[in-house]
Amino acid sequence: MTGAQPFSEGTVLMPWQAGPRQGLSGSVFVSVTDFLAGSDEDVQLIYKTGMELGRTWPVMHGAVGLWLWGRPSELRGGSISVWETEKDMRHFVRWPVHTDIMRKWRGRVGVAADSWQAAQFEVEEVWARARNTIERPHSHAG
Repeated sequence: MTGAQPFSEGTVLMPWQAGPRQGLSGSVFVSVTDFLAGSDEDVQLIYKTGMELGRTWPVMHGAVGLWLWGRPSELRGGSISVWETEKDMRHFVRWPVHTDIMRKWRGRVGVAADSWQAAQFEVEEVWARARNTIERPHSHAG
């Protein structure tokens, strides 16, 4: 899984970033985030922030891995993250660095998400459900 790759029509999927739990067998928790920016400038800042946050990924507790995705023509982007447990994902969401970022962007972007428990990490199954989430029109939830 190297290089940016087409994921679905109009969507670019960035390379897989392995977490410390890469190779985990058994159940996983998957989370898809979807950010809708208000301008090209906000898209650039969100992308930069996401890439900076991604640098911490290799040491993130409970992280199996992550893809960042974008739909540039729609000013949208987000992540598909795979965790050992839902608790691990929630721990990341409450991480002060993440909460500061979300506080900064509150009211400036629309945020939508989907998450689910999977019996095991099957890339094609994760992509299929994530693709359904990403291809739906974005709602300004959150």
